[in-house]
Amino acid sequence: MKKITKISISFLVTIFISGNLFAQVKDYKNLPDFNYNDYSQNMSFMVKPFNLKGQTLYIQNVKDELKDYFFVGSIAKHEEGDKTKITYYKLSRMKIEDIKKLEGNWFVVVDYVADQFAYNKIFKADEDKRNFKKMQYPFMKLLIGGTNDTIFYNYQNFYNQYHFPFTPMSYFNNNKNEYPNNKYSYDDLNLIKYDTNANYAIVPDELIGQRLTLPVVTDATLERLFNGTRLYNYSDDSRKYSFTDYPLAKGKQLQGKTFYVADVAFDGANLTNVYLKLTIPNRYDTIYYKYPVKEQRDVFPFVVESFYNKMKKDYKDREFIVRGDKFPLTVIDLRRKTPLTLHQGDKFRCLDFVVRDGKFMMLMRNEKGRKFYMSEDYELGDWLSFDKYLINDQVEKYKDTYPTFYKAICQKELIQGMTMDMAQMSWSKADRDVATNFDGSDRHWFYMGNIYVIFKNNVLYRVAMIPKELR
Repeated sequence: MKKITKISISFLVTIFISGNLFAQVKDYKNLPDFNYNDYSQNMSFMVKPFNLKGQTLYIQNVKDELKDYFFVGSIAKHEEGDKTKITYYKLSRMKIEDIKKLEGNWFVVVDYVADQFAYNKIFKADEDKRNFKKMQYPFMKLLIGGTNDTIFYNYQNFYNQYHFPFTPMSYFNNNKNEYPNNKYSYDDLNLIKYDTNANYAIVPDELIGQRLTLPVVTDATLERLFNGTRLYNYSDDSRKYSFTDYPLAKGKQLQGKTFYVADVAFDGANLTNVYLKLTIPNRYDTIYYKYPVKEQRDVFPFVVESFYNKMKKDYKDREFIVRGDKFPLTVIDLRRKTPLTLHQGDKFRCLDFVVRDGKFMMLMRNEKGRKFYMSEDYELGDWLSFDKYLINDQVEKYKDTYPTFYKAICQKELIQGMTMDMAQMSWSKADRDVATNFDGSDRHWFYMGNIYVIFKNNVLYRVAMIPKELR
């Protein structure tokens, strides 16, 4: 690839400001309009391909017209002077006889990769300071089940879903509730597991087998509880149900109960509605809970037992510093039952991590023995954080040596001269971290879609904002 001719700094700045940094760049005109938020398990076609990463795919037969879409290859070497660190592959078409051998195989989607053609576009996007991470990587990197062999499948021309040769395992299980018979049928090839990093699973199937506790029953919870009856007159889906409202009186009695997620179910009238099939241990009662989509995750009322145990282990015995000043905090002293105002720099240790009044809380104690409960920043079902009023006690290392930076970190401020460690303490981990040499800077951290922090020589140089009309 030829190096791009140098142009004036003022022209570069014009390009940088005028381009929408967060817009998806459509480099392949024949691709569908993909949505990256989730993968619909009600369709066998790869409507939202990037979220198939980690999924297992099955191919029943290989049609002759697919011969141009399977490739083999390896990582290509970058040209001299290329410092983008963008990985791309040198690919060649598979032989037709080798493609035929793929019939009846499982494949695990390892990643999405670019070939030389796509790499050139991504490289150009990086030069123009566009969000190259959201550009199309048109090849699926597939690991053949039961082997270490890797092949690549080009999906860029498959705007017609009827030509897509794979069946995602998640779709097959949802519709047939069984595995296809092949030589890998008994291998555990499903890489998608609930990772306990949130009190909510983006894909509800991942909660199957988990234990959930319902600490508080609210009106919003009651509206999502149902009785269900399986519909056996459908041949295409064995998990379709008909639902009726759950009795309010019985629903209120579920407070404090623990459930086992036995399965997921779909509404026969609307397949986009997914329900958790909940059973109470040692009882025959079955309740169906209408699962909230990702945008509604803050209404998820349950506590996932594995997540709670993990967070309890993580938070217990940790020490925190009160942010104070801009974030004043008043709590109730547990012994005196009176308000206790906390000040910037006050230090507390977490004695326990509990669920109280329907919220995650830490039981805190200071050096004088004063105790109080500290509630999380958000509701159950959303991400867990205590960062609004508290900060990790590691900030104390800057208290005496860098008092100005210490105060700024406590107040969630960014000021010129901060190290990257200080900036991350203040604003937490960035949404995106981009290495760049634009305008002499070496790192850009992006927050909330429109704010970016510029570092030069790993020291904070400037905080900038993308204009509203360009977001």
